[in-house]
Amino acid sequence: MIFYPEDRTKLDACTKRRACTTEKRSLPTAILIPHASYSMACEALHRSFEQAQDLKPSTVVFLGPLHQEVLAEHEPAFLFTPQSESIAIASHIHHFDITLAADLNTRFAGHVMSEDSYFTEEPALELTLPFIQSYFPDVPVLALLCGNCDKERLATYAKVLEHCTNAQNNVLFIVSANANALLPATEAAKHAAAFIETLKQGSSLREGLRMHTISSCNTAGLDAIGRQRWGRQGWNILGMFLRGREHASISAEPDENEKRVWHISAVLGAHHANQ
Repeated sequence: MIFYPEDRTKLDACTKRRACTTEKRSLPTAILIPHASYSMACEALHRSFEQAQDLKPSTVVFLGPLHQEVLAEHEPAFLFTPQSESIAIASHIHHFDITLAADLNTRFAGHVMSEDSYFTEEPALELTLPFIQSYFPDVPVLALLCGNCDKERLATYAKVLEHCTNAQNNVLFIVSANANALLPATEAAKHAAAFIETLKQGSSLREGLRMHTISSCNTAGLDAIGRQRWGRQGWNILGMFLRGREHASISAEPDENEKRVWHISAVLGAHHANQ
C-alpha cells in the first residue's frame, strides 16, 4: 500500500505512541482524523490519538467514508461492517468486534450489512488500524463505512451509534474525514474553513453539504456523532495540516490553482457526563 509502510519496523516507528499532556476526558467520546498517506497525515493522526491516549476503551468504533458505490444486491443497506474476524497489516493481525457487528446486523437488518468487498484495500481503515493498535493495544475494532445520508438514514445511523454505546459503555469513536474534497487551493481553503467553523459550533454539516460550501467525504459520520446525547458539544480543533505541515490558519493565495486537501485533527469537547 502507498498509504503506510509495509515494513513492520518502519510502520511501528511511524505509529509509535507519543506521550503528551491531555485534558481529562470520559467515554464515550470521539476524535477526528484524516485519511491520506503517512507522509501527508502522520502528524495529524498522532495529534488526535495523543488526546485520547489516557482513555481505556473496551471497543473502538471506526467511522469511515464509503469510497465505493453500493451494489444493487446490497441495497437498501447503507452501513457496512467487515465479514472477516480480522485483517493482517504488515504481519500484525488486527481483530474486529464481530459480536457487536453481528448484533447490529440483527437489530438494524436492512440498514447494516457485513460485506468484506467494501473494505478491500480501504485506505481510511487500513492506515488507521496500526495507530489504534499502538495507542490502544488489542482493543477490538468495529468498523463502519457509510456514504452520504438523507434525513431518514442519518436518524438510523445515529441510532446505530447509540446502540453501540448502550452495548459497550466505554466506546471511543474514531471518525475519519478530510476537511474538504480535492479542490483548487482557494476553494479548498473556503471549504476547509467552513468545515472547521461548523465543527467548532457543534452544528450539523448537512446544510453546508447541500449548499456546496462543505465537501468533506464523511459528514454523515460526524453528524451521527453530533446527534448523540454526549456528542452535542463542539469539537476542539487540535491542528490544521496541509501536505504534512501544520498551519496556524486556513489560507490560500488568490492566484493559486493547485488542488489541495486540508487535514484536521480534532477531539470532541472535553469532560462530559454520559446522560
